Amino acid sequence: MSRLVDLFVFDLAGTVVVDDDQVFNAFVATCRVFDLRVDPAALRSRMGWHKEQVFRSLLGELGREPGAAPEMAHQFEVEYATAIRRAPLRPTHGAPETLLALASAGMKIAFNTGFSRSTADLVLREMGLDRWPSVASDEVENGRPAPDLILRAMALSGVDDPQRVGVAGDTPSDLGAGTAAGVRFVVGLGCGTHTLEQLATCPHTHLLPDLSALPELVLVS
Repeated sequence: MSRLVDLFVFDLAGTVVVDDDQVFNAFVATCRVFDLRVDPAALRSRMGWHKEQVFRSLLGELGREPGAAPEMAHQFEVEYATAIRRAPLRPTHGAPETLLALASAGMKIAFNTGFSRSTADLVLREMGLDRWPSVASDEVENGRPAPDLILRAMALSGVDDPQRVGVAGDTPSDLGAGTAAGVRFVVGLGCGTHTLEQLATCPHTHLLPDLSALPELVLVS
């Protein structure tokens, strides 16, 4: 079995980890704590962003000072950690098998996320994924949809050519970041926060319902 790329970079929540609105609900709970009334659509449009940037932009839109954004991002971490203690994380359909198939074919695997490092580590440990490289949003200058997370994952993995890289995610910002990085595969997944119909309006190379069909796309006999 040969591979069409040397590295595949995966998002976490909604991509390899089921997101039963834990992320969205953590945003809502945080906004409630800070008496910030936000349209749910405005929150969903920012899925995958650096969390501090989410709150900074929401505060700005509502004419409020952005200084509370770091505290709000911390509150989000607290809310999300509480949510996953109540309902333990589980993999999306086909994710464990896909990761195993790609790794067995010699493909490098990395994760990137809109979470901070502390929340990313919590998720990675819970899911047993912490043996692979990962990049969190507070470790790069620009969050999604800028390419920084992808480029950093490539550097950590020792892969220089973006045409030897694939990216998979469930949000428009995931697809935007992969496109900005110039990677060969930009795969939108319908198992997270956005439907395939919504993702179809974003730049991509492929759309899949979940990760189960990814090995057929990137591995050849």
